Amino acid sequence: MKQILFFAASFLLLFSSECLAQDKKEENPDGWKIGGGMGFDFSQLLLINPKIGAGENRIGIGANTNFYGNYKKGRLTWKNAANLNFVIQRLGKDPNRPFQKSLDELRLTSTALFNLTKDNPFAYALDVLAVTQLTPTYQGNFLAPQSTGRQYAIAKFFSPATVTVSPGMAYKPDEHFSLLLSPASLKVIVVPDDSIAMQGNAALTNSLHGNPLGRFASEEAFRQSYGIRPSGKINDSTYFANNFIQLGATLKGTYQNKFLKDKEGKARLGLSTTLTLYTNYLRDPQNIDVEWITQTDLYIFKGLSLTLTTNLFYDHDILVQLDRDGDLNTGVNGYESTGRRVSFVQTLLLKYNFLF
Repeated sequence: MKQILFFAASFLLLFSSECLAQDKKEENPDGWKIGGGMGFDFSQLLLINPKIGAGENRIGIGANTNFYGNYKKGRLTWKNAANLNFVIQRLGKDPNRPFQKSLDELRLTSTALFNLTKDNPFAYALDVLAVTQLTPTYQGNFLAPQSTGRQYAIAKFFSPATVTVSPGMAYKPDEHFSLLLSPASLKVIVVPDDSIAMQGNAALTNSLHGNPLGRFASEEAFRQSYGIRPSGKINDSTYFANNFIQLGATLKGTYQNKFLKDKEGKARLGLSTTLTLYTNYLRDPQNIDVEWITQTDLYIFKGLSLTLTTNLFYDHDILVQLDRDGDLNTGVNGYESTGRRVSFVQTLLLKYNFLF
C-alpha cells in the first residue's frame, strides 16, 4: 500500500510540474462537443482432431465503447462520459457450456467546474461517478448458469454498484491538467439483491462487493460498527446490509495531452491518465482507496487507433479473486479464494474514434 501511495504522489508532482511550465493556454470554443470511440477484439481457434496436448477450441469477443458530451460556456465547464468494457470467451466445443466473462464494467462520470473568475485557475467543482456491470455473472464467472449443479448469480446490473459524489474545489491551470479536492465526499456501495449481498467472508467482516457483512453479537453491535442497521440476518450471529454509506475525502488528479505532432498539427500519440484517492472518515480512515486509470492511443489514420488501457484498483472494503499458490486448481469461480489485494486490468484494442 505504501508503494501505491508513493507512485500516486509522484504522479501528481510530475504532471502538476509539467502543467505549470506551460506558457500558453489552449482556447476551447463555447458550446457542446460530443463524440466517442468503439474498440473491438475478436479471436477464434478451431481444432479438428487435434494432437494430444494441442489444446481446445476457443472463441473470444470483446468491446470497449465510450461516449462523451462536454459543455463549455464562460466560466462553466461540464464534462460527461459513459464507458463500457465487455469481454467474453468460451473454451472447448461443448455448445451447452456458457460463455465466460473476462471483463464487464459500466462507468458513468460527470464533472462540473465553475471558475472563480474568468482567468482564475481555481474553480468550484462537483464530481459524480457511478460504476457497475452490465450483465449477470454466475459461479465460475459465467455469463449464464451451467446445465449441471446449482448455480446462483454472484453479481448483476447495479448489484453491486458504487456511487461517489464529490463537491469541492478544483485547480485547472490549463486544458491538460486538473486537480480536484473534496473534503466531504459521499461514497455509497449498493447491493440491492439480498442473495448477492449475503455472499462473502463473515469472518473477515466483508462481503464480496464491500457492503456490510459480518458476525456480531447483536444488531446494535452491527450498527455501532457500520453506522447503519442491518438489512437482514443470515443466521443467529451473521448480519448483512444492502448499502454501505461512507463520508470521506477525495483527491483526483487528471492529465491528458497529445504528442508527436506532424507538420499539419495532427498528433500520433495520445495520453489520458486519472488518479483517484479516497479515505472514509467514519471507518478505518487509514485505509486509502486507490484507482489509477491510464489510456494510451497510438493514432493510425482517420480516427483509427491502437488503444492500451490499464486500471490499477485497491479498495479495502472490496474483496478480489486470488490464486494463492499459482497451481492449476483454481476453484469454482476461477480462483481459489478471495482477499484484499491490488487489482490490475490491461486491455489492448483496435479502436475507432468519432465526433458527432
